[in-house]
Amino acid sequence: QSCSFAPLLRRSFTAALTEMRLLLSLLVGLAACEDWADSPALTKMWETTSSSDLDGLIQVLAQGGRDMAHARSADGRGPLFWAYEYKNSDVLALLTHLEVDETAEDADGKRPSEFFPDGEEELADFGAKASARSEDMAELLKDREDEIATYYESADDGMDEPEMAEGGVDEIDYADDEDDEDEDEDEDED
Repeated sequence: QSCSFAPLLRRSFTAALTEMRLLLSLLVGLAACEDWADSPALTKMWETTSSSDLDGLIQVLAQGGRDMAHARSADGRGPLFWAYEYKNSDVLALLTHLEVDETAEDADGKRPSEFFPDGEEELADFGAKASARSEDMAELLKDREDEIATYYESADDGMDEPEMAEGGVDEIDYADDEDDEDEDEDEDED
């Protein structure tokens, strides 16, 4: 009587292969959401989007950088999801200009447009309105970025280094500081 291990090995191999595929899909899923994390900046972006505070959102993006538009919270949602959810066409226009991925999925596998609360016809109108405003929103962001850059440049210009006298000593009069120290010592003695 012969004993064959082939069927047993085949089942074991198939089971191991299935487990490896499952592990691989889990790892791919984890890699996709490794950057998904709640943050104060994302909270601010949610607040500004949900309350139609376009100026506030532009400020966050101008200060934090355009990459913030692509950020995702722990549930995989981000500004684009919120633009649809709160029917904020100006935010959608801005995010479209910044090329935020419309096909992105959250942790539940839902895409941003699935959060739009109204019907298909309203969704189409919403998208058309956003498309019409995209250049205007891009210009607003660029203007704010320029304002911030100008502010920082002027702040840098106003911070002149003290002039140095011969021997590398600055020309600041520290006599007033010495007088303050003497007064502090006199108060401590009382």
